[in-house]
Amino acid sequence: MSRISALLLGLCFVLTSAARAAPPPLPKPGGARLDFVPGQVIVKFKTQAAATALKSGRAALANARLESLQGLPFGMDVLRFAPTTKGSLVDDSAATWEVIAQLRSRPDVEFAHPNYRFQFSAVPNDPLYPRQWHYPLIQLPRAWDLTTGTAGIRIALLDSGRTNHPDLAGRWVQGLEFDAADQDGNAQDDGYIPAGSWSRVFWRHGTHVAGIVAGASNNQQGSAGVCWGCQVLPVKVSGRESITLDSLVRGINWAVANGARVINMSLELGTACTVQEMAGLRTAVSVAIANNVTVVVAAGNQAVDAANTSPASCPGVIAVAATTRTNALAPYSNFGAVTLAAPGGGGTHDPRGPMDGYGTGIDCPEDPPSFFSTSVEGAVSAWTTSPTSNDASCYRYLSGTSMAAPHVSGVVGLMLSVNPNLRPADITQLLRTTAQPLAGCGGRCGAGLVNAFAAVQAAREQAGPCGWAPAGQACTFDSLSHYVNSAGVFEETVVAYGRMWKFNLAGQRIGSPVDLRSIPRYANGPCAWAPAGQPCRFETSTTLDYPGIGYVESVGAYGRYWNFDAWGNVWAGSGSDLRSVSRYAQGPCRLTAGTSCRMDTRNLVDYPGWGLIESINGYGRYWIFNAAGTQLEEGDLRAVPRYANGPCAWAPAGQACVFDTRELAVVPGQGLVETITAYGRYWEFDAANNPRPGSGALLSSIPRFR
Repeated sequence: MSRISALLLGLCFVLTSAARAAPPPLPKPGGARLDFVPGQVIVKFKTQAAATALKSGRAALANARLESLQGLPFGMDVLRFAPTTKGSLVDDSAATWEVIAQLRSRPDVEFAHPNYRFQFSAVPNDPLYPRQWHYPLIQLPRAWDLTTGTAGIRIALLDSGRTNHPDLAGRWVQGLEFDAADQDGNAQDDGYIPAGSWSRVFWRHGTHVAGIVAGASNNQQGSAGVCWGCQVLPVKVSGRESITLDSLVRGINWAVANGARVINMSLELGTACTVQEMAGLRTAVSVAIANNVTVVVAAGNQAVDAANTSPASCPGVIAVAATTRTNALAPYSNFGAVTLAAPGGGGTHDPRGPMDGYGTGIDCPEDPPSFFSTSVEGAVSAWTTSPTSNDASCYRYLSGTSMAAPHVSGVVGLMLSVNPNLRPADITQLLRTTAQPLAGCGGRCGAGLVNAFAAVQAAREQAGPCGWAPAGQACTFDSLSHYVNSAGVFEETVVAYGRMWKFNLAGQRIGSPVDLRSIPRYANGPCAWAPAGQPCRFETSTTLDYPGIGYVESVGAYGRYWNFDAWGNVWAGSGSDLRSVSRYAQGPCRLTAGTSCRMDTRNLVDYPGWGLIESINGYGRYWIFNAAGTQLEEGDLRAVPRYANGPCAWAPAGQACVFDTRELAVVPGQGLVETITAYGRYWEFDAANNPRPGSGALLSSIPRFR
């Protein structure tokens, strides 16, 4: 018998009828990342007699007693459990998973799952959030379920400068600001008001815009910002008397040089952005876009076609019209040659009229220079009064395309937070295709109303694995495998967050990421065992192209294994419990009791001079088997110097060292390479066990994974 045959026979036991009838087990405790009530289980029995027997204790579980907490419609029950003896199950999350696993293994149980705790879509606790009517209209709370933004995304505001408003504390990039008019590093808005100016509101304009873009949120204070996890670069472009073109050019250049991914310009001039009249501005904007900076601008407040307004008509910008509470085009908003629309509020901006677009203040002192009206039609955001009222921090309603543009800039920040690889053209396209058409705009609002949730979701669909990491959590992979076929073609496959990505040797993505459940062999295999409503998760995945056998893919999930050929056909024995394989039962599976056996990583590699080797780790240990299934070695991961000084150095004190993925493969032009991911980081070792350059880097810092 050949070595490969011996190994594969060990993997391909015939599935017994009992194993075929067994219901899917649960993932490891805590692996689901979903909240539920510990000690409670929702169960439906196949017969009333079975329900009565189990709840009466006549058919109790091995180490727990069940009792009915309450009946539910449709024949379901909420059960709670208590330990039967000292030292048996306690009322905690891990025990809940174990009880459910036992219930699922019973033939008289139709289904059993935790009593999950649901949450409303993310709604910040800022007291003025209920007045921010403009956020639910663009599906922003649902977008916040995906991300609230990351500090690595900088949004530059070319505006009137910054103030010391408490809702903006910590939102400005520390130590980075620019006054493009005075050409110095002080972007403080001093509240200067030109004599006789009717547009007095402008001189605290930047504070209101910044509050919409990225105001501190969920801090039980004031209002909320769109991308409250992003940071803001303050670029003051207003001089003592006006905003000049040279300030804009300098401001754009500084923002690009200082890491801006988005530039917001809520300003306007009533002339088209032509080569003849606006070559300077066109050049600055084109350089920004060429440097991967998305430029978002206000469409203008003159109720004319935006084609006759700058910078709204500059090539490549995202020009934003304003809409009202009823999703109609705002009466002051420019229209036509715009990309899309966002809430800006109602009211007027006619200096000869009531100018009720400049709305009322909220908790503001009397301050005539702020030009408050009684209107509440505008967007609510931060405000700082003039020096005559001691620069008081408060909030107010303002209307305008100046308020519409920062909504879109904030959404772009959210999109980049889940997919920093997006380029300006990609972002523009996604915003257009996900926008909500507006009948009330009569075709004058571009693609329609920005849809924050759809735009962020679409951005994430195109992201790498780390774009799918839950907000605030490290990026982790389920599996990473390297497949080199007999022709020497290299392919890297990453499975994470229920999806699969493929990359070539140059790190370029192959095709689009796909949901595991959309792949038939997985949908009918491992994913059939995933708990309802949860992503399909792999524990291990390894591939091999072995002479005389061809391609084999082996997947471990939910305590079981599956083998597939190059055409996705399942091999006999797939779906069997890992414990049914003797070498696993005597190896990693012996270290667990009462729960399903799981492996952290598993690799098959055919290396010259070694032959076929199977390498496994789990529970802080490693095992090596030869092709005949004979154990060659076992040990603690920390006893291996390269691991002790690498991944295991990041393990919490007192806890076992755990790898998320490990791969051994002969990479074309590089020889044998060992790749490990653990604790949100990435390591590579060469055949001599030396770490390769970049080892230990965050997964989220590696371009192909972002």
